[in-house]
Amino acid sequence: MNILIVDDNKQFRNALKYILQENLSDKYSELYEAENGDECIDIVKKQAIDVIFMDKEMPIMNGEEATKKIVDNYRNIKIIALSFHSELEDIKSMLEAGARNYIVKEEITSEVIANCL
Repeated sequence: MNILIVDDNKQFRNALKYILQENLSDKYSELYEAENGDECIDIVKKQAIDVIFMDKEMPIMNGEEATKKIVDNYRNIKIIALSFHSELEDIKSMLEAGARNYIVKEEITSEVIANCL
C-alpha cells in the first residue's frame, strides 16, 4: 500500500509520518507528501496511491476540492480527512466530498490510523 500525506503544515506531516513509520511500517510500502490539493493531484497522476490523509484547510486547493477531484477520477483511492475542526458541518462537507473517514488532528493515535487503513 502507498500512502500520501497532504497537509500545508510541514510539522504536522512530519508528526504523522513519524507515527506511521514507528507503528505501522508493516502496513505500507511508500510514503509520499504534498503541501496542498494541487500537489496531491499531481502525485496521484504519477504514483499508485492507495490511501490519502487529506487536510481540509490548505492554500491553492483545499482538501474538499481535491477530494472531489480524486474521487471522481480515482474511485479506488481511500481518502481520510484530517482537520483541527470538529464541527459537524466540516465533517459533513468532507464526507460528502468523498472522504471515507474523518479524524480530528488532536485525536490522532496509531490505533486510530490503523483502524482507518
